[in-house]
Amino acid sequence: MKRKYIIIGILVVIICLLVVGFAAFSTNLTINGTARIDSKWDVEIINIVSKDKVGSASDTSAPIYTKTSATFKTTLVSPGDSMTYDVTVKNSGTLDAKVDKITLTDSNNPAIIFETSGINEGDILEASDTHTFTVKVSYDKDVTSQPATLNASLTVKLDYVQNA
Repeated sequence: MKRKYIIIGILVVIICLLVVGFAAFSTNLTINGTARIDSKWDVEIINIVSKDKVGSASDTSAPIYTKTSATFKTTLVSPGDSMTYDVTVKNSGTLDAKVDKITLTDSNNPAIIFETSGINEGDILEASDTHTFTVKVSYDKDVTSQPATLNASLTVKLDYVQNA
């Protein structure tokens, strides 16, 4: 009988230890934290200036631009006429940008030639920096007769990505 009380006593002690151990490990662990991202993405066209008029070329109206597009309306009178535009892009954000792709879409008028220079895929536009590139619109000097289509349009799309 004495042995029975000893075993019961040991079991009671073990159960008490298990209860205390479970209580110690079952408390709630609360971890609080906050995070904030202060970076800003803002790459946009901020200005277009007409310059370098050759021959009788002129602006039909002033160039128009939005954050992501530019529109030029140029009058070309004779073969060899041209007008050049400086397009300024600004990175007003806090992240460096890289030119991922340049897409030129024109209406394929063989008498009107569109050219861009001063910007290439892979160019970096650092935060708070500006970059100016040129767009040239010209009447093909080798045209010998009046073209059937007198109008042409051009869209220059610059796709920027975050610079790694």
